[in-house]
Amino acid sequence: EDKYNEFWKEYSTNIKLGVIEDTANRTRLAKLLRFVSSADGKLTSLEDYVGRMKEKQEHIFYMAGGSKEEVEKSPFVERLLKKGYEVLYLTEAVDEYAISALPEFDGKKFQNVAKEGFSIDGDTEAAKARKAELSERFEPLLKWMGDEALKDHILRAEISERLTNSPCALITSKFGWTANMQRIIQSQTHSKSQDMQRDYYLNQKKTLEVNPRHPLIKELLRRIEDNPADPTAKDMALMLYNTATLRSGYMLKDTVNFAEHIESMMRETLGVSAEEEIEEEEELPEEAEGEDDEGEEEEEIDDGEGEEEGETHDEL
Repeated sequence: EDKYNEFWKEYSTNIKLGVIEDTANRTRLAKLLRFVSSADGKLTSLEDYVGRMKEKQEHIFYMAGGSKEEVEKSPFVERLLKKGYEVLYLTEAVDEYAISALPEFDGKKFQNVAKEGFSIDGDTEAAKARKAELSERFEPLLKWMGDEALKDHILRAEISERLTNSPCALITSKFGWTANMQRIIQSQTHSKSQDMQRDYYLNQKKTLEVNPRHPLIKELLRRIEDNPADPTAKDMALMLYNTATLRSGYMLKDTVNFAEHIESMMRETLGVSAEEEIEEEEELPEEAEGEDDEGEEEEEIDDGEGEEEGETHDEL
């Protein structure tokens, strides 16, 4: 195992590129792949992962990001880890490409946990009943977010099965780009500035998944049931969307508006009136030209006296 780890450090990128490009040997090369596991934080093979899968688990779960610390704190893995599922952490730029090239491994399909299209609770009658009950209860909030408060920002709002601590997260479509993929594409210096396909994927609206157990979401539901036109509720919905964008790894399009929103909340928290203006800068007084001239004349006189004294001293 130690020898293979040394081999992996040296040739891991080559093997991953082989999985992407060598279709004839893709299945054989997949057995050589190693990724960090949430189970113990160490490298594991796909074969070992499948051997540890839960009963009735249909997918190999993975999360791609810039570092191990980033992916293990992602909102997308919260409930999976709490439920005891193992997640593979993909932290190299080529990793997501390599896994995307593999349709399955040992009969198990891969599932990017930052994308839509999977269920943690399964399709049991109890799971279906709970999901239906939550959807019905939060329908006013979900509809209000999708049709009014966030209609320019999101595709739709849904109840989430993957969140535990976070109030909400942005989920991309099955064939969309994750935040990690967007960073990789945007960092490619050789890419064209005007690329219609790239711009299409970058500007795709995403689904906002909300955590029905989070107190912020429950309070927002209460407020819009009382008054759908509540301006505070709309402001908080926009703030939730912006924080979900950042928490999910995406870049904010309007950073200035976000900063102004934060400043407004800080004013309210610190008891500073929103109408209180910034203090005007005090202009420094300008020196008069006459004073400058007098100063220069005095310096010339001093210099002249110094020269005379020097000449007298030399004569003596």
